[in-house]
Amino acid sequence: MSGSLEEELSTLLDGGAVPLPDRYDVAPESPQPLRLRHNVCYIVMGILLNEQNEVLMMQEAKAECYGKWYLPAGRLERGESLVEGLRREVTEETGLLCQPLTLLVVEERGASWVRFVFLAQETGGVLKSSASADKESLQASWWDTESPLPLRCRDILPLIKRALEYRRMPSHPSILPQICPSPFLVLRLLLVCKVSGEIQILQSSSEPAHIPTIVCAGRGGSILNPIYYLLHHPSMSCGILGIQHQGGDDADGVCFNIMGVLHDHELPMVKSGDLSWATVEDEALRTRLDHAMKKDTMLPLHS
Repeated sequence: MSGSLEEELSTLLDGGAVPLPDRYDVAPESPQPLRLRHNVCYIVMGILLNEQNEVLMMQEAKAECYGKWYLPAGRLERGESLVEGLRREVTEETGLLCQPLTLLVVEERGASWVRFVFLAQETGGVLKSSASADKESLQASWWDTESPLPLRCRDILPLIKRALEYRRMPSHPSILPQICPSPFLVLRLLLVCKVSGEIQILQSSSEPAHIPTIVCAGRGGSILNPIYYLLHHPSMSCGILGIQHQGGDDADGVCFNIMGVLHDHELPMVKSGDLSWATVEDEALRTRLDHAMKKDTMLPLHS
């Protein structure tokens, strides 16, 4: 395995950003760049917990859900980073300032709609009261999760539960978006397989060798479908090692650094002649990959 590939692998395992190549390994014909409010929507959502394990909630001002309660959330605006969007939404809807601690989960409905759920902490501001009601929200309050509260939607309950569990025992390292541009929704696929004591990863056969990159089409279905097309395997599990996003002109796309783990007795066939398996020889990288394969260290991606 080449030194450049080892360096890229190490960066990905650290949750860092790797610039995208000029040529993608798998891509639809003439893919269209993503543009917010045009052909893609990103939702940012914040879960803030206080010392009593109460969760920060906001009361909706929108006509269709007036008076109901929900987590602070909203659509990312053009030119914003994901963290900037999170901070803006939390402040607009609750009056508080926040600092993200980690992404908690990512939910997707294909390449055109993705929700980024952050665990964050309060860093200042003044909790919004009913006297400060505006078009963003009527007020904000801390909720003990047990007292009756009319919710806009119950889809947030599993997310709140996950946040409380993560605070008690983190299930993955802190993962925050890295600033790095992408015109498309791209999957950088770190596919790992352990066979006969050796750890193998999938690499692109083009020079220089690199972790394969896949451009997702804007059609429906899971963004993971191209991975399952390349390699349909019942034992494969996938999670996120890192996220790259910048926002702005020709950069509204996102790159998900995905790790796929296979447990098999032989290397499976991959439906692309441009991809091949490479043995990881560096002992430190082998140890890190072996740990990642055994532990739940990746950010969940829910389809």
